[in-house]
Amino acid sequence: MTNETANGPGVSLPWAGKLVRIEQVEEFFPTLWNMSLDNLRIGANLNVRTSVLNLVICAPDIETAAYASKQLRELASTHLARVTLIVLDHSEQAPSEVTSWVTLRCFSMISDLMRHCFEQTTLLASGRAVSSIGNIIHPLLKPDLPVYLWWLGDPPAYDDPAFRSLVALSNRVIFDSTRFFHPEQDIYTLSDLLRTAAGSALSDLNWARIIPLRELVIQFFDVAEYRPFLTGIYSLEIEHAAAPLAMPMQTKEGDVSPNPARALLLAGWLKGRLGWAIADDRSQNQHDTNSGTYHWKIDRQTNARMTNPLVTPRTRSGRLPGGRYANISIRPRVMPDMRPGAIALVRLISVAEGKQAVFTIEREKDLDHVSTSVEVDSELRQKRIVNLPDTISEIDLLRDELEITGHDYHFEQTLQEVADLLDAEL
Repeated sequence: MTNETANGPGVSLPWAGKLVRIEQVEEFFPTLWNMSLDNLRIGANLNVRTSVLNLVICAPDIETAAYASKQLRELASTHLARVTLIVLDHSEQAPSEVTSWVTLRCFSMISDLMRHCFEQTTLLASGRAVSSIGNIIHPLLKPDLPVYLWWLGDPPAYDDPAFRSLVALSNRVIFDSTRFFHPEQDIYTLSDLLRTAAGSALSDLNWARIIPLRELVIQFFDVAEYRPFLTGIYSLEIEHAAAPLAMPMQTKEGDVSPNPARALLLAGWLKGRLGWAIADDRSQNQHDTNSGTYHWKIDRQTNARMTNPLVTPRTRSGRLPGGRYANISIRPRVMPDMRPGAIALVRLISVAEGKQAVFTIEREKDLDHVSTSVEVDSELRQKRIVNLPDTISEIDLLRDELEITGHDYHFEQTLQEVADLLDAEL
């Protein structure tokens, strides 16, 4: 399983650096550091090889790996990491081997006298070497530093040997459900991973993308006048952007359409915060995987979590305003100019003290803003325009994830809530 092609013809990856035998990776890096120092016009101290973490990136193909390698330039200014970029070739015809490249990525911050550098190893594993990838990369990781695994694309089942071995090496595993071709099945996989790999923290870049929306929802009920409506919510509507084509597709940015993952996370978060449970009567529930359309009947009486910061006390009679049941609806909205999966609409409908209130967050046409509004008994009480771009740089989201060392329990709880919602329809 060593590098059989290091000295012969094979795959050429100019962006990956110099082709070397995998057992020579560690001894070749000092040479690269010395070459980098010699190339400076005047002296500078680049002999200090500093890393604060190990970043392992697993890509399903060479094109995705090249994209990830390009994105790392933006990461280097804040995170000095030992990077291991892995491409797993699962094709049956591929030989059992590992091909490896090494490079020193250096970027000038002000001038050549101030540069950030990090070491990158790129591996192409094929055949039987794929299942042993965890053991293969272990010697390449810097000891006593946390290991972050950035998994690009759909996660396989946890019993996949390569996936299981890489997760076992990692302190934190980062996904991006925007890239999931099978978001429902992948959510189940991540939910199972919470139980089977408890030692590894999980995160999803889509969870960070909906932080501004979650904050806007909370801000509605920061107003004392509207706080009584919190326990009276009986309808939640969410619309996610989809491309005009009906068949699943992937854009050049890597987004998959339709992809309701962001909408499901937002619905799961609100379901958990409000203490809702799936109603026993499921006759009116809807589940259309192909379009990303869902409808659930919710029992608001069951398991209400009164200690939750979003939940306020019930009426003095002990009854919930608006009755026992609520509804959650998720549906696509065709928006050709908006990236698939982004949230186009959030609407909460509530009753309290004999009045009905509608709380709405809706994407504006310019895509850089959303409008928020409150109507009470059909009277517009509040409306404002909020700067909220529909696109956040993937590398900016990854940079924030690399600052987190432990479990994100809010995300993990929400992931389980989403899995429970999907389970209700199976």
